[in-house]
Amino acid sequence: MIRMTIRTSIALILAITAFRLVMLRYDTTDLFVDEAQYWLWSQHLDFGYYSKPPMIAWVIHFFTLLGGSQDIFWVRAASPVLHMATALLLIPATMRLTGSRLAGAWTGVSYATLPGVALSSIFMSTDTVLFPFLALTLLCYSYLIERRSAGFAIVMGLSIGFGTLSKYAMLYFVGTAIISAFFLPKTRIAIRDSVLAMFSAVLVIAPNIWWNATHGGATLKHTSDNADWHGLNFHLDDAAAFIGSQFGVIGPVLFAAMLVVFYRLIRGKTSLTEKHLFILSWPIVLVIVFQALMSHAYANWAATAYAAGVMLAVFYLLQSAPRLLTTSLIINGVTSIIFVFLAVYSHDAVLPGGKQILSRYLGRSDLSWSIATTAGRAGTATIVADDRDILADLFYTLRDEPFTIRARSNGDFPNNYYEQEFPLTSDSGDETILYVTSGNVSCHGTTVDPVATLAPSTGYWKGHKIKAYALPASCITNRLT
Repeated sequence: MIRMTIRTSIALILAITAFRLVMLRYDTTDLFVDEAQYWLWSQHLDFGYYSKPPMIAWVIHFFTLLGGSQDIFWVRAASPVLHMATALLLIPATMRLTGSRLAGAWTGVSYATLPGVALSSIFMSTDTVLFPFLALTLLCYSYLIERRSAGFAIVMGLSIGFGTLSKYAMLYFVGTAIISAFFLPKTRIAIRDSVLAMFSAVLVIAPNIWWNATHGGATLKHTSDNADWHGLNFHLDDAAAFIGSQFGVIGPVLFAAMLVVFYRLIRGKTSLTEKHLFILSWPIVLVIVFQALMSHAYANWAATAYAAGVMLAVFYLLQSAPRLLTTSLIINGVTSIIFVFLAVYSHDAVLPGGKQILSRYLGRSDLSWSIATTAGRAGTATIVADDRDILADLFYTLRDEPFTIRARSNGDFPNNYYEQEFPLTSDSGDETILYVTSGNVSCHGTTVDPVATLAPSTGYWKGHKIKAYALPASCITNRLT
């Protein structure tokens, strides 16, 4: 077993972060559709956006301003830094919640090497921005369950508020803290401190509430639509797939340890600390399992469970099988390194069938440049698309080019951010545009032939045929005002 100390843990976390930042300079992937959208938000700062609260846009804006560049490196640079901050904050939080310095040291480095963290350190996501606030919340919480403190209560409320502005999943913590207070009296926070925390959190979240109120509840509606419930439909295969995916999110050893603690709880063999950490983590996983049963769930939807979840797994393993922590660190550490090199050699990393492993992150900018070339040949500077993926990359890749990018809309409630903020309207009249779509187009009853058919041979768009039509804007704005 590795002799892990606080100093060793911190040194490893800093080394891992430095490695990720250096290698990010050599990353060869394109921005994913969500990342490109977050970047565009960062160019138009607001208190809310179509599908997410605003913190990720503010963070990207800060880092691109800091670097004086809009390059992909600076769009993503915050990711490894924020995960480093999370890992460092989890060390004291774990020490206080478990009473073990060794658990704190192992939790910090274990978090830093989680496969999910390794992957999101390469790209930019809302989970990444959320986690430092969640870790700080847990640290403040660890103090408040022991003694009253107006200062820690206010800081915890601010952390919950800023975490919620990062991703609404931050509110899961509030639910788990309430459950814990109900079942475990020793984990209750004083009423005064609870009120201070709640007031501070609401104060921070208020601008986003106001934004939603003035934008038709766009973010809340999108979040609700993601649930996609249609009655009581039990998709056992989806639930099983989600549970299986969690072995990949935090690593096989740590998730197996969490499952063992679940079993021990059922049999009434857990300690108070295990019960506490169980309540702070497992209910979130179970909520997403239920979501998977009803409809579907992505692997990262339970991510907020694993701040306390890693603490739980580490604490249990230290008591029962400490050598497995070294095994876990080796497995997750190697996986972390592999992810980094996959991003650097993304074009050459292929599966046996020839498909690129990171294909969803490749070929997007190439398609945008092909569209731009087609628009130039068609003699128009206005490009219109109906696909969110295409629009996202057009805005980013052609950011310094003299093109106007617009989204086709049907005039109803917008289906995405681009339709909300950059729709093609009837004000364009009969201006010639380049309309990019995968379907056929008719104008006033007459079929239009494409001026080009783009068929990428690699990356995300491989196998797709994207048609480009040069036509009057009025052909596709008939239903718009």
